Amino acid sequence: MYKLLIGLIFWAQYAGAQNSIAATGSSLKSTDAEAILAHHNKIRKEKAVPPLTWSTTLSAYAQKWADYLATQNNCEIKHRDFSGENGKQYGENIFWGSSAAAYLPIEASKSWYDEKKDYKYRKISMSTWHNTGHYTQMIWKETKEVGVGISVCPNGAVIIVANYYPAGNVIGQYPY
Repeated sequence: MYKLLIGLIFWAQYAGAQNSIAATGSSLKSTDAEAILAHHNKIRKEKAVPPLTWSTTLSAYAQKWADYLATQNNCEIKHRDFSGENGKQYGENIFWGSSAAAYLPIEASKSWYDEKKDYKYRKISMSTWHNTGHYTQMIWKETKEVGVGISVCPNGAVIIVANYYPAGNVIGQYPY
């Protein structure tokens, strides 16, 4: 009976999960934010981990980094340093596409999810997270919030940054 009650509560979280985002906190359109959040939560449901909620604070943080990469870093992607403000507090996924016209924002989420094919259920280690870290961040069981920013480079390429709270991919732990 207890397991049934817990299961009902858990699945009720999905039914009540946020599905309408009025203000994204970034340059991302509301409809794109809703699609990315829904995609993340669909993937999380596959692994029976609680759904994420949208964070305008994380979106603003992601937007700042996407803008930096697009305008001040020659449109080259790199992750923020782990040191400094919020460095270890937030997880981060980054996507680069050759053309903003050719890549919808949901393509970033789909690209990160594609790493699932290479993931074997195991603890995160320094030697295993490089090929599947985007995917495992998406499904990290303790992560509760996501926010996404988007920026177009001078050459027309697109950079999409997602930040997660709390961060996942903790060495020595299982993602779910």
